[in-house]
Amino acid sequence: MKHFLALVAAAMISVGAFAQLPDGSIAPDWTATDISGNEHNLYALLDSGYQVIIDFSATWCGPCWNYHTSGVLETLYEEYGPNGTNEIRVFFIEGDDTTTLDDLYGTGTSTTGDWTAGTEYPIIDNGGNIFADYACTYYPTIYTICPSRVLTESSQVSVAEHAAIFQASDCQAATLAMDPALLSYNGDVLVCGDAPATLSVELQNMGLDILTSCTIKAFDGGSEIASTDWGGSIETYGIETVVVGDVAFDAVPDLYFEISSGDENADNNSTTGSLALSPESTTYLQVRITTDNWPTETGWVIADDAGNEDASVAVGSLTTADTPFTWDVGLPSTGCYTFTMFDAYGDGLYASQWGNYTDGTAGVYSMDGETEVGMVWFYDGASGVEFDVTSAGMEAATVASVGTLNATHDVRMFPNPTTGNTNLEFTTTQAGMATLEVYNLIGERVMFRTLGNLPAGTNRAAVDFTSMDAGIYLVNVNAGGETTTLRVTKQ
Repeated sequence: MKHFLALVAAAMISVGAFAQLPDGSIAPDWTATDISGNEHNLYALLDSGYQVIIDFSATWCGPCWNYHTSGVLETLYEEYGPNGTNEIRVFFIEGDDTTTLDDLYGTGTSTTGDWTAGTEYPIIDNGGNIFADYACTYYPTIYTICPSRVLTESSQVSVAEHAAIFQASDCQAATLAMDPALLSYNGDVLVCGDAPATLSVELQNMGLDILTSCTIKAFDGGSEIASTDWGGSIETYGIETVVVGDVAFDAVPDLYFEISSGDENADNNSTTGSLALSPESTTYLQVRITTDNWPTETGWVIADDAGNEDASVAVGSLTTADTPFTWDVGLPSTGCYTFTMFDAYGDGLYASQWGNYTDGTAGVYSMDGETEVGMVWFYDGASGVEFDVTSAGMEAATVASVGTLNATHDVRMFPNPTTGNTNLEFTTTQAGMATLEVYNLIGERVMFRTLGNLPAGTNRAAVDFTSMDAGIYLVNVNAGGETTTLRVTKQ
């Protein structure tokens, strides 16, 4: 069981930098009935001007119980809730639907105590759907949600630290008539080749009047690069994506956005954005990964800009810990591609956090024959960066020289016809890169595989037609610029 001892000791710490809803996200709405039979709706409370604190916990969770019994949330509710200054609402949401009502009352088999004792704020049972909507992956997860719907993961902090979050000026209810605000940049984050980037932002109405127009400008450093005069209709706290412009860049920009039309509050009129330009590579790549102590969690895929997978290693395929692996990948053509790496647990290759383990590394390298000509992407688990999914773009701008591998006419597949699994065998005169493509009779490519940087001589590969419809397929063996084609019948 992955990291079990460390997980117990670490008190359910985060399992992925991208797993939880990040600060600044819009909180999903929910309606739920508490164990006393009272119904609550999140957005109705926010529209009434309240800040809402949610404690996602589970009755079996020791760290949850420790924070629950610390009295922090109870004190917050007493001082700032309905019987105090009436600023906030607090909810306990049991996020594990396998637990029971008896567990909440401390009499079940999966509980650390009576969660209802001394708890004046509402308790909601069977809140697994809400827990999932908030992309939560660990207990306790504690959020503070502002009237604007914007959330912050406030975590297990003190009463004073909670108050500093919900009493901050940017977490208050709307009071001005005209107050357009820029929440965040949500345009393109990666562009490839000469393609322009679509620059867009989230516009929110923080005013009491319906927002019907405003002017938004985009800047690269101090230079204006795009502008739009937006028009529409956004009610209070409503949000709309506004495209400011499509702009091509020769270098990585320093993006800044600003509402330039007048309103009653200029403090929320700007936001920044990040945009990366895909590094160039050849059509021959090497993926190099040194696994950590949990290799089965790691996988990766390279896909073209249409989403077609050109090479991949499935999560669960790697079984050797602390071991370097190298894969040769021949891309079928120049163009834009994305390398995506997965970690099933969500901690990337940052293994040293769990004890005396070695951090892993990963990289994608552009190759010309046996020569490394550029690094497309690199990650070091020792950086402390965690992820469950991370991606990097690249532009295959040049066709790689991968040797002079030449395929003879001795290319065959057997059995042929086949009911599913078949074998490819071919002979090469020199070492080099080879790929396999399969097309149906209407010209659609239904399979692409990198066969690797092969030695001279006879080479073999297993090919699986199981998922394909019955019919005739054309199989292309590509080697060093030469292609040999043969017909295969799937029965």
